[in-house]
Amino acid sequence: MTGRRAALQAASVLTAWALLLALVWTLGQEKLANATGNLQLGAMPLYGSWEWHLDAGLLAPIAMGALIIAFLPPICARWRWRYALLATTLAGTAFSLAMALAHSHPLTWIDLDNHYAGHTNLVDEAGGFGPFLEGYTEVQLAGEVPVHMQSHPPGLVLFFWGAAQLGLDGLVFQNTVVKLGVAAAIAAALTIGRDVAGERLTRRAAPFLALAPAAFWQNNADLVFAGVTLSAVACLVLATNRTGGRAALLTAAGGLLAGAALMLTFSAALLAVPLVAVAAWRRRWGVLLGGGALAAAVVLLPLAWGYWWLEGLQATRVRYYAGVAALRGYWYFLLANLAVFELALGPATAVALARLRDRRMWLVVGSCLAAVAAADLSGMSSSEVERIWQPFMPLVLLAGCALTRPRAWLALQLAVAVVIAAALRVQW
Repeated sequence: MTGRRAALQAASVLTAWALLLALVWTLGQEKLANATGNLQLGAMPLYGSWEWHLDAGLLAPIAMGALIIAFLPPICARWRWRYALLATTLAGTAFSLAMALAHSHPLTWIDLDNHYAGHTNLVDEAGGFGPFLEGYTEVQLAGEVPVHMQSHPPGLVLFFWGAAQLGLDGLVFQNTVVKLGVAAAIAAALTIGRDVAGERLTRRAAPFLALAPAAFWQNNADLVFAGVTLSAVACLVLATNRTGGRAALLTAAGGLLAGAALMLTFSAALLAVPLVAVAAWRRRWGVLLGGGALAAAVVLLPLAWGYWWLEGLQATRVRYYAGVAALRGYWYFLLANLAVFELALGPATAVALARLRDRRMWLVVGSCLAAVAAADLSGMSSSEVERIWQPFMPLVLLAGCALTRPRAWLALQLAVAVVIAAALRVQW
């Protein structure tokens, strides 16, 4: 592609990116004006409220972003793979932390406690692990637990309950778990990209996983879900490219992690789409069967205490439409969700998707986009996808390998991230 043609393509894509956001905002104002109730979307179509706050907290992401732009591209290009992977993971986690410091909402650091970790007493009040599992679906349907618990399996609350038994609790521990999820998601996505599309392209994509507007919404449980789910997918993808004992070990690890992910969030099932795509391409059906069997065993195990995953999923759907989702509706968010997703990925990713030509990387990115489309069509995401769809974002950000002159594009990503941090007030 010639320089002039590339510039015209970039201009066209960036214009389309901005126009979609403008269209969704305009339609959103109309929807708000005609709403019959409170949609709880003060920054329509985003959750939160528009409040400009130009303060010292913004210096943290600006400084960290500048360091990433200056040093990470050459590190990813020249250092040995393991060190480039570590540097990218640390940089992405640091930028996520810097974006959290730019938040102005007082609830930013206690979101995980408010929705999950702060409710471990429910396990003891129910009579312990077994009785809690047995009655979980009933309390979901009755709306007797917080909204986030109504929308997910009991895995995360039980994790924090178990951790508390070992003396691990408090806000520092909770936020550390979230940032470990950020790190695991980045590392897993890069591992998948390297195994499927090769090291050269993945090195080029790596800085874009470390610096994206999506980092603004990375202080909540969905990053824990992302870390566990993508780690499961990474293990199983690696297994499809190996034989013997290593393949068996990776399949076992991936299957068990996949089962754990399903006990954390129902949406983890959608990330089976990239895995199936890679396994089918490599014709490694045994990995799917073995990993799937182990994941199913983990999901079936709670039946011994009376909890059935599919009943929990149905209860979640009932509670979802009994809440604000019924007011928000379906058709507007079918488009608005995608606009918010593109905002979180940033304008550079939109251009990268238009330029991506490598078939192997498209196998990863495209199959993940198919999973996003399924999530959108399901009707179970009426806004708040800037948080809910975090598990999908790292794989789509791999499209950044298609961009030359990464520093300019990373600077654009940083600019969008900082504007969001300066304009949007949100608790997570």
